[in-house]
Parts: sequence; structure tokens; C-alpha cells
Amino acid sequence: MNKKNLFLAALSGVLLALAFPLFDIELLAWIALVPLLFSIKGKNQLQSIYLGIIAGLVFNLILLYWIPVPITIYGKLPLPAGIFFLLLLALYLSLYNATFAFLVTFFRTRMGIPVVLSAPVVWVSLELLITYFLTGFPWGVLGYSQYLNLPVIQIADVTGVYGISFVIVVVNAGIYRVFERYLEGLSFLHGRSIWVAFFVLLTAIGYGYWRLEQLEAGRNQALPLRVGIVQGNIDQDHKWDPEYQRETVDAYLALSKKVSEGGVDLIVWPETAVPLYFQMDETYKPEILKATKEMNSYILFGSPAYERDGEEVRYYNSAFMISPDMKVVGRYDKMHLVPFGEYVPLKRLLFFVDKLAEGIGDFSTGDGIKTLKISKAEVGTLICYEGIFPNLSRKFVKEGANLFVNITNDAWFGHTSAPFQHLSMYSLRAVENRVPVVRAANTGVSAFIDERGVVTSSTGIFERGYLKAQVYVSGSKSFYTRFGDLFAYVCAIATLVLLIVAVKIVPKGSK
Repeated sequence: MNKKNLFLAALSGVLLALAFPLFDIELLAWIALVPLLFSIKGKNQLQSIYLGIIAGLVFNLILLYWIPVPITIYGKLPLPAGIFFLLLLALYLSLYNATFAFLVTFFRTRMGIPVVLSAPVVWVSLELLITYFLTGFPWGVLGYSQYLNLPVIQIADVTGVYGISFVIVVVNAGIYRVFERYLEGLSFLHGRSIWVAFFVLLTAIGYGYWRLEQLEAGRNQALPLRVGIVQGNIDQDHKWDPEYQRETVDAYLALSKKVSEGGVDLIVWPETAVPLYFQMDETYKPEILKATKEMNSYILFGSPAYERDGEEVRYYNSAFMISPDMKVVGRYDKMHLVPFGEYVPLKRLLFFVDKLAEGIGDFSTGDGIKTLKISKAEVGTLICYEGIFPNLSRKFVKEGANLFVNITNDAWFGHTSAPFQHLSMYSLRAVENRVPVVRAANTGVSAFIDERGVVTSSTGIFERGYLKAQVYVSGSKSFYTRFGDLFAYVCAIATLVLLIVAVKIVPKGSK
């Protein structure tokens, strides 16, 4: 393995990372895989795996450099432990890049399948796998790199975010083939790959512009909803300290009063904005209920909850909805919990590992999708990182939600790019389901995102304040909402079929 190939593989990792926030050089995603494809050209499967690991390791180390922050600052573990967890996660995720490099090489050597045909379906299949395997961690899905590229991301209402990844990989493969033919002394004009890539890209962009015009024309048919977001910026070290409960609740009530001036239909507070058991509290609960009446607005906020079953007590990370007539009209319990943050997976085996997050004990999983109804809309509440899972978000809309509310506490990430990476994924949730997103974070980035995926307004991180805007809700269902990840599953089936056929083929020269 020469240094040139190692450099090319590592270069792909760097270019991929630069396409994501905070760098946001999204154009680099369209060429990022070209160096990797050149590095594995003519290599055997084992060499391709090694080069894929290099590319994936570099990419994930840069993208996820912030992992040690919650582990060391809030988990109280030493820095070497934080670095170890980062390396372990990056190495695990790089196995997907290694599998991509292996399969592209395998299909090309065994069956002669052009990279422009094999690479996109393989890449999407692996992104689908990474979304579900071992509870899933689809943080670096390639399509998210284009959240600022409006015409391109509109296809997500048909294909989901995976369709954007597909287009990007097709273009990478087409560009790779252009350079490959050039180095071989051939004209790219006579190669099919570049024309396949051009057709796919043109189709995606054309569809995007068409859908943007449709959405603009249909805005008058949507129902306007006035929403306020409150960002308390409560210090993480004080959040669960009982001595600071009064200060915390007062801060949210004061900001809510300001944002409600002129009238709002809904005010949103972040995840665990009320750091106590709201359901049984006798001090702050009456004040919050009274506030909804005074402001004549619904208030949605996060608070821990519990349920007793005999001697057993189950704890939940929950969202409560309070109506203007001072009633609790709904509660949603978080379904997709954060491993090691809200519970310890394989606890009997990992008995020596405690949760990194502060709290009461292991949280339990909510028992299903529940929309929270207000007078003008049905709210699908996504707590913390639940919104990074496309199919979970889609299920809320299937159940009637026409507004997404994401309540989160991104203070765990500190002053890193993670809050901005987290935000970018919600642009795709909005596009996939054509549902606006209201995002309230304890500390940045709180934001409004419209049904086109545009972040129309946002706060900074580590600042106290509020946002107010008019969002538009409708009852229409996108193709993606109705049929889910059909496109990704077709790619997965195609990859599996290719693999079965390739395994059965006997290479030339073999007996």
C-alpha cells in the first residue's frame, strides 16, 4: 500500500467533513469520494477495506471531534476516556466506509459493474443500515451536507434524505470516471457514466425548482399559526440543582411573557426546561398553569415524568402540553433514548458504566407515537435527537401531526459544531414531510424551519432570548410520508441481489 493511496483515502475523509457544519462547504461533497475511488482502483478487496477505513476514520474524527466534550465535562470522566470513546465510535462508523469500498471493488472485479451504478445503491444501503443497527447513529448521512442547497434537497419529499446521498454519490462516480478516462487518453464525451450522473443531477435539480414553485403557490391554502420560542440558556451545572429551580422557572415565565406580547397560539420551552416532576409539583405547577391563561396561549415544555407500577417506578423524558384554560391536555414520552446518556445498554454486561447525563436514573422508553393537539394544529414532538431518525419523524405525520416541535438541550455539546450539525438534520425532516419545524433548545440553536427546509430565523448558542414567527400548517401528506424509506429499501434490495449474484460468479481462471 503506497503513501499516495493512503493520502487519497484520507483526503476523501477531509473533504467529506468540510461539507458539514460548521464548515458548510457543501460543494465539496460532490467531489469528496473521487479520491477514495481512485485510491481503490485496481486494488483487491482487502486493500479496499483498509483504504475505506482510513477515509471513514478521518471523516468521523473530524465530524465528531466534539464527542469528548459531554463525556469529560458533564460525564466527569478523564480526557483519555473521552478520546477513547471518540476513537471507538469513529472506528465503528468507518466500517461502513470500508464496506462501501469493498463492495464497489467486489462488484467491479466480479461483474464489471460501473462505479456510477454500484456506488450509489451501496452507499444508500449502508446509510439505511447505520440508521437502525445498534440503535442507530445516522449523524453523518451524506445528504445532510446539502441542507443549504434548496433545489437539491427538495427530492427528499419522495426519497427521504437518502435520495440526496444517492445523487451526490452518482455525481462523484461520474466525475471520477471523467478523470479516469482522461488519464487513459479517452474522451469523457463518449463515456456513459458522466451522462448518467448529469441526467440524475439535472432531474433532481429540475424537480427541486418545480416543487419550490408549487410550495410558494400553495402557501395561501395553509393555516397560519403564531409561535414563540423561549431559549433559557440555563447553565448545565445548575440545571438540576434544586436551589436554582426558582430562577429557572422565573426565567422561562418572564421570557414567555415577552414573546406572547401581541398574541401567540403556542409557546415552546426546551427539553427538561422544568427540571422537576411537574406532574406532582405543588410550587411551580400552579404558576405555569396560570401563565397559560394570562398569555392566552398553549405552552409546550419538557419535564421528567414517572409512572408507578406496584413497587416499580419508571422514569420518562417527557413533553407536556398546557392549554390556555390551565389544563394538561397531553404528554409525550420520549421513545428513542440516547445510549449512555439516558440509559445504559446491556447494563448487566456493562455494569461498570454509569450514565453520562445527570438525572434521576435510567429513563424508560415511551409506549408509542402521541401527537399533542392544540386549537389549530397537531404537534409531533421530537425530544433531543429523535429528529435525526427520518422514519420516527414520519410516523408522527402519519398519525396526524402537521407541525414538528423539537425540544432539546444542546448545552451538552459546548461551544462546538455539534449544535449546528444537529440543527441541519431538521431541515430535511421538514422537506421530507412538508411540515414546518419549531426548534427550542436550552441553548442554541433554537430556530424556525419552513416546509422548504429553510431556516427562517435562529438564535445563537449560549445566549438567553426568544424568537417569534408565523408558521404555516396544512394536512397534506408527501410521498415520503405515505411510503417512507421505499427508495432506500429498493437500493438495499438491489445491493443484496448484486451481492448474491457476485458471490455465485466464479472468477476467470478459477476451477
